[in-house]
Amino acid sequence: MKDPLASAIRASFPQDRWAHVEALLADYGTEPHEREVERVRLAILKISEGDERKVEEHVATAKKDYRDVLFWADHPEQAKISPAERKNAIAALRKLGADLPEE
Repeated sequence: MKDPLASAIRASFPQDRWAHVEALLADYGTEPHEREVERVRLAILKISEGDERKVEEHVATAKKDYRDVLFWADHPEQAKISPAERKNAIAALRKLGADLPEE
């Protein structure tokens, strides 16, 4: 049976970077609260678009809240809003009474 994660790494990165990318991804899933490990790692690869720096950044994000990377992978168009648009949207939600954590 094929390993989907290994296949995704090999499809996205040059061979000499496979081990490094695997090591970056292995950092997610080490804590009990880090759930859906394979799904999150695959999502990280998808949204990283072959950029190791992005893999590292998205792993760090997932360790804080894995749902962010799942959302970005599942809804790429909605995830591409600018920081200003995001700030305005959050402010609008707070005006409506949403209790959102500070960023």
